[in-house]
Amino acid sequence: MKTFYSMLLTGALAGLSSAAIAANPWEQISSPSSQAPQSIGGYTNGCLSGAQELPLRGEGFQLVRTGRDRHYGSPALVDFLTDFSGEVAEQGLGRLQIGDMSMARGGPFSSGHRSHQTGLDADIWYSQDPRARQRPLSAWERDNISAIPLADAGQHRLIEANWDNRVPRILRLASEDPRVERIFVHPTIKRRLCETAGSDNDWLRKIRPWWGHNYHFHVRLACPEGDSHCVPQQPVRNEACGQDLDWWFSDEFYAQLRGTAPPKPKPKKKPEPPPMPQQCAQVLRSP
Repeated sequence: MKTFYSMLLTGALAGLSSAAIAANPWEQISSPSSQAPQSIGGYTNGCLSGAQELPLRGEGFQLVRTGRDRHYGSPALVDFLTDFSGEVAEQGLGRLQIGDMSMARGGPFSSGHRSHQTGLDADIWYSQDPRARQRPLSAWERDNISAIPLADAGQHRLIEANWDNRVPRILRLASEDPRVERIFVHPTIKRRLCETAGSDNDWLRKIRPWWGHNYHFHVRLACPEGDSHCVPQQPVRNEACGQDLDWWFSDEFYAQLRGTAPPKPKPKKKPEPPPMPQQCAQVLRSP
């Protein structure tokens, strides 16, 4: 009979029963490994050794949804969030609410994310709760205050009444940081940014339109220097505001959104999920 470790290494986690998924060991461990810090594998198939925990509150930021225990990251991510939020505060742009990062040892989630596995991804709310600017949030507030959407995902339109003019400045600060690989936002938000930026739009190259992301933007860092087992993404090569954005407002997209697109042929055999990096079994077992 396969051990859970061997199942992880052969990619079998995706085929487990709901009961087995509920016992996902990555979600059962609440402390980082004692190993040296390292982002291992890819953003959607990897793990994290030697993670750091982001403090509940710092200059320019406040953690939210801490009951999920997803506020760990690579030291590179913790450094970036600390620097970035400090710059946001220094420029008078408020105090950011930072949501999901990674679990204590990274790894796959039972629900909610495919990425966030290597300690290099973080979700940041567009909205800023006024209480978080004035004082530390209580444990109840951190898990129960609501983010305000800037876009209606079902209607695929911007919610003008919720638009915050600080958002483009905050996103530009993040995008121009050389540590950042990509930033994911709702397509209607990217379109507004392109409309207002005009020809001064090269910073928008890293800002990618993607499903959801109407309540928060998702910052993804590049592999840290020296993390030899980290698998990078291909660099963004598309133009800042062009055909890749146009597709999100095409007839083909709206057919997918409304569920009227012709069904795609199903493959004869479901492809096997890729195996996790071998180093992840050591991360899971480490004290």
